[in-house]
Amino acid sequence: MPNIIDKIQHKLAEKADVLEALVKLPSSELHSFLLELFRLKSLAVEPAEVLNQFQDNRFVRPSGSDPIQLKTLELEWLRFAADRGFKAIALSPLAPFGTCSAVGYVNQNNVVSALRGTEVVSDATNVMALEIARVFEQTKDKQAVVQYATTHRHVRGQYFTNPNYTAHFTVFCLASGGFDTGSWTFERAQLSQHISTLYHLLSTQFDERDLSIVFYLKEGSAKLHDLLETDGQGFWRDKNTQYKDDFDNKYYKNIQFKIFLNLNGQAIDLADGGDVDWTQKLMNNRKHRLFISGVGLELVEKLQALWQLHRSAHRADL
Repeated sequence: MPNIIDKIQHKLAEKADVLEALVKLPSSELHSFLLELFRLKSLAVEPAEVLNQFQDNRFVRPSGSDPIQLKTLELEWLRFAADRGFKAIALSPLAPFGTCSAVGYVNQNNVVSALRGTEVVSDATNVMALEIARVFEQTKDKQAVVQYATTHRHVRGQYFTNPNYTAHFTVFCLASGGFDTGSWTFERAQLSQHISTLYHLLSTQFDERDLSIVFYLKEGSAKLHDLLETDGQGFWRDKNTQYKDDFDNKYYKNIQFKIFLNLNGQAIDLADGGDVDWTQKLMNNRKHRLFISGVGLELVEKLQALWQLHRSAHRADL
């Protein structure tokens, strides 16, 4: 290690712009440099300082959720998804560096970057996209549809002024990958499966009368819009459903859906999903399709208690 550090220091000494020089370092050398830097800094850390960090750092404080209730909810949702064809998968707490920013509209500052070429997982669907791409690259099976479900504790780097938004939280996620077969067949099938799965799970926590579905159509998806409104097997046809245009949000490619909870006159966003082009970029194959969705389980847990309180108060007023 000392020889490597000496070599890196020599390179940096030759450059006027140290930041530019660090960016241009080969990844292996940068990792060695950072590992040694943090090792040296750790030698100066006092125990009392660690306690202060634990008390003040929003990334490390424990969650206020009941872990037994949360784990029970995770297990119930994963079992239901598995019965619907989604294979449960346990992801690593870490992902390759750039997992979100390289394929999506995500600023790396909103991700907790780590050492050894990794980052802390901030969105499990991006990691499931990697696994789906890896499976298809290995099998070359263009007829298969690969579906995963997971629960994961996300860590996000951005700061929120709203105290209800925390730096880490548990999310239930679904991801489906397959190849285009024409007529929006893949998108329509996965849209129906994702929405019906999430809607059923949410209806076990809330009354269906308080749930609604909104579709956000992207530019160039008019034909898909027509198919959704006329699709005889569309799960959403007998639900409280709306269609809206949303041409500015580029995160999803053709369509996005949300499931809202009406709580005391306020529409609260519970679930979100749609089609993205991540596997197309990962595999360099424009024919591949990926559909993702997710629900914040801790938000569901908190809102379920509020919803029950609201319903009890409403019954008392009758």
